[in-house]
Amino acid sequence: MALAAAVQGGRLPAQLITWQHQDNTVEDLTGATLTGKILLQRQQAAQSITGTLTVTDAANGVFRWSYSAGDVAYAGTHRVQFTATFAGVPAKTFISEWVVKESL
Repeated sequence: MALAAAVQGGRLPAQLITWQHQDNTVEDLTGATLTGKILLQRQQAAQSITGTLTVTDAANGVFRWSYSAGDVAYAGTHRVQFTATFAGVPAKTFISEWVVKESL
């Protein structure tokens, strides 16, 4: 699952993401509540994604990440992991690298 780069401080465009497994099948997100964590470059603790994670095509594993100001506050190569919770049971993506490019 590759994540598109973002620009520091840029909250648009939102990112469309397809939750894929290693075998390229998708996670059916029907009924899931999504959350996520960002491990900022050179940090020891992950912070919660505070932007909005919205399922847009559940059967095909597609969701939108609408960034909050906090999500894109720091430039660098970060690590991101999403969690889908189904009736109290979590599923997690593999950790992905996410680049936030510097802004002037």
